[in-house]
Amino acid sequence: MNYSKNSCILVVDMINDFVTGKFGNSNAVMAVKNAVTTLKDLNGRIPVIFARDDHIKNDPEFKVWGEHALHGTHGSQIVEELQAYPDYIITKRHFDAFFDTDLDSLLRALNIHKLYIFGISTDICVEHTCAGAFFRYYDVEVVQDLCACIDNSRQISSLNNIKINYGYNAINSDKLKQEVFENE
Repeated sequence: MNYSKNSCILVVDMINDFVTGKFGNSNAVMAVKNAVTTLKDLNGRIPVIFARDDHIKNDPEFKVWGEHALHGTHGSQIVEELQAYPDYIITKRHFDAFFDTDLDSLLRALNIHKLYIFGISTDICVEHTCAGAFFRYYDVEVVQDLCACIDNSRQISSLNNIKINYGYNAINSDKLKQEVFENE
């Protein structure tokens, strides 16, 4: 495969519970639809890593959000429309896909320096994953039209927080495709 130099796509929590399940909504469904189109158009030109919420019974996070994405359940699985696209899958138990996972080691092994991040929920797991990337010195662009929030009113403020706190730009999927094709 001919990958765009030193970059990858990191898809956060495009899983059943967050798209059509417990926290699902029409914006999440649309983000998945757009992600399918984008990944299909990129046709393997860049590695794709999925970070997938996968909780144990009685996880402390359930005190805040209730039980969701329980290990071994349909809710914790990547939505069917996207199952053909990951080159790698990282399971996570925290908002930040870097915390207590092998994500950083995988990225270093692949010599990745730039991440295109998108997923659900922009204001929770995407934003915290951006923090994790920032503290590990990765260059990041957030693909805003491939993101969705559980609480839709928080999308704009979350993208602003990511820009203000980490200096990461929000781009759209057309810009992502343009950058990947330019770096071939």
